[in-house]
Amino acid sequence: MDGAHVLIAGPGGPTRRVVVQVLQAASHQVLTADDARSTVDRVRDTRFDLLLLADDLPGVSTPELIRELKRIRPAMLVVVTGGSVAASDVIEAYRSGAYDYLLEPILPPTLREQAARARELRDKGEQRRRMSEELQQERSRLERLERQLATRDSFAGIVGTSPAICGLVETLREIARTDSTVLLSGESGTGKGLAARAIHAASERRLGPYVEANCVVYSEGVLNSELFGHEKGAFTGADRQKKGRFELARGGTLLLDEIGEISAATQLMLLRVLQERVFERVGGEETLEADVRLIAATNRNMEDSVRRGEFRSDLYYRLNVIPVRVPALREHAEDVPILAQHFLRECAERIGRTVDGFSEEALEALVRYPWPGNIRELENMVERLVVLARGERIALQDLPPGVRQPGHGLIASLPGTLEDIERRRIREVLRECGGNKKRAAGRLGIHRSTLYAKLKRYGLAGDEGASEDSQQPAPEPLGVG
Repeated sequence: MDGAHVLIAGPGGPTRRVVVQVLQAASHQVLTADDARSTVDRVRDTRFDLLLLADDLPGVSTPELIRELKRIRPAMLVVVTGGSVAASDVIEAYRSGAYDYLLEPILPPTLREQAARARELRDKGEQRRRMSEELQQERSRLERLERQLATRDSFAGIVGTSPAICGLVETLREIARTDSTVLLSGESGTGKGLAARAIHAASERRLGPYVEANCVVYSEGVLNSELFGHEKGAFTGADRQKKGRFELARGGTLLLDEIGEISAATQLMLLRVLQERVFERVGGEETLEADVRLIAATNRNMEDSVRRGEFRSDLYYRLNVIPVRVPALREHAEDVPILAQHFLRECAERIGRTVDGFSEEALEALVRYPWPGNIRELENMVERLVVLARGERIALQDLPPGVRQPGHGLIASLPGTLEDIERRRIREVLRECGGNKKRAAGRLGIHRSTLYAKLKRYGLAGDEGASEDSQQPAPEPLGVG
């Protein structure tokens, strides 16, 4: 670390030479001035950290000289030195801007202490200036981001030109202007998470955090800890305090996905949060404010769940302030070519492949297919096609058999209600995948947690065809709700 830059202003002689030697021996840089004029010139030309100013410079008032020097270098420490002086002179020196007043003779430790303090204050000042510059740069960056967010369409990621999608986007735009609770419903893979993120990005809370919690992947006790946090020692293994999702989302938006799967006890805790906007961590007594915009999502028919007594009606009405249904892909099949091209461009760029598009026959087959896994299934299939593509265009023969052969479509080939069809399809895919739930979920175009929920709903054991892959965890979430 560099030493302090010191100026000694006063008459030359043995005393000044000793002071210079002491300070130089301590690695400080020292210059001298003999009178007031040369002192002012030195200070104007050079940035000093410390000025040792003799109180007996001829032809000048010490307080006036201090004031002039401080106007030139406000951050410089001025230490006045003198032999015998009146108390009023000392007070006037302090009032003029002096940092200290030392009586001569000055001991070497005192000299070194004053120089070290000046160097420390200089370093802290430089650190503050750097931090101030960094803060200003960060403020400028945030202002640029705010301007970009203001001009960028937060709903551009919702791809489609059909009346169903255009209507959905207009509804979401209106919702984003409010801070009300939203309940997104729709089949798995329709894009409910994308809609929630778009609402957040267009809302007044867009600069706050966006936090997601999937309610189906945790057991009841773990879910409570995930949502509300826990205190150290609240239960076995709680070796530290943990913030929950409500706390992490403070000032922003919290998405509770698969809300229809939560247990009765968690429903009661969530009801209190929505009613009173407060909560406590598990095992804690401190009441915390729930400053979040809540969005819930479900693929269930919540009214049926309420009628069956599986979901509290009072909580449902609290969540259902603004209901939004996200349409299934088969309900806006005219968007399939646009979505397929969109996913193809994204995937090809990501993996560095050159794939121009789809043949007309392939696009027609994609439009005919009913897409039981919705947009997520389409996205996963397009990625698979890009990875395995042999040519520059995706042809009809490149599509999976169930997509390119109309008779193999899920809705067209299976009788019964949609739930019957879905139950049979899940059992069929599980059997084809040897009971491996991770592979089955991927083929169905849904998350593994969603598959667990459907296995529970339809009373399926999940072991069709073979045992569970040894690498997959036991489906603890099936006990939720």
